[in-house]
Amino acid sequence: MEAGHTPLTEDERTELEWLRTENDFLRVQRDILLRVATGYAHDVETMLRRRHH
Repeated sequence: MEAGHTPLTEDERTELEWLRTENDFLRVQRDILLRVATGYAHDVETMLRRRHH
């Protein structure tokens, strides 16, 4: 433990655990949305190429 820091209370530990879990969940959601957006952009690009040829 670093000097000047007090140990976390049980409530703080519980909140920290919840926040870490929530953070992991949000990262997964972000990754899924990025894949969907990338796929959509690729589909639109393909569709536009077909129209111009």
